[in-house]
Amino acid sequence: MYGLSEDGLTSKKIVAVALTAAMCLGLSMTAFAAKSAGWSNDDLWSPDVLNDLGPSEDGDWVLGPNGYESAFISAKDAKGHRVDISWRELSAKTLKSIDEEGKVADIFKKNGFEVPDDTDFIPLLTGNITFDEGVPANGGTVSFQLADLGIDSEGVKPGETVYVMQETNPGSGVWEIYAATVGQDLDIVVTLPRNGALVLVKTLSDGTVVTLNKTTGEVVDRKPADNVANNNAKGTSTNASGATSPKTGEF
Repeated sequence: MYGLSEDGLTSKKIVAVALTAAMCLGLSMTAFAAKSAGWSNDDLWSPDVLNDLGPSEDGDWVLGPNGYESAFISAKDAKGHRVDISWRELSAKTLKSIDEEGKVADIFKKNGFEVPDDTDFIPLLTGNITFDEGVPANGGTVSFQLADLGIDSEGVKPGETVYVMQETNPGSGVWEIYAATVGQDLDIVVTLPRNGALVLVKTLSDGTVVTLNKTTGEVVDRKPADNVANNNAKGTSTNASGATSPKTGEF
């Protein structure tokens, strides 16, 4: 059974994402609650919010000849040789396939996960990756330095499980999911078999770790996680583990 963490993502520039950070960190919600009547997790999966979590001229992204680049995301081939990658925003068709939390839950179910009704899905990072010289044989191993990407220890902790969703074909709405363990340096490593859209996702479980007011997002109760094992992520390291796509899973 996957352990679900009690922290969310670091606040971004828009209220919806800042709300999530406060919600998951147990911060005061007074200022947000007055403005958030009718708020739901679907707000986190709106195209504007998802694009704000992706490559842009703001932040640490740099626009290169093939698209956006980040010094904090690198890739290697199976022999350990560095390969160049570039990024762009998710397409409108791709965004449509994940613009509600229920759609994301269905994607996890189709990938073999048992998803309790109280599971919250929190997007942390988005983008469409391209291996500039072609996808390496056996896939490209991509490292994400989460802290440098704005996802710090208040958002994820070493040993926690996060998930990388990748669309199988451009705009297809069909996604595969790879489970990864956060390393001691707040990094993750995942081997991707293709170019394409991806979303880094963290899950929260109301019943296991944190209880939320679904109207305001306010934390109303908090319990320690009783299980932080990631049974489907293969490989162990003092840093991030290699990630594999599970055939079956349970939150």
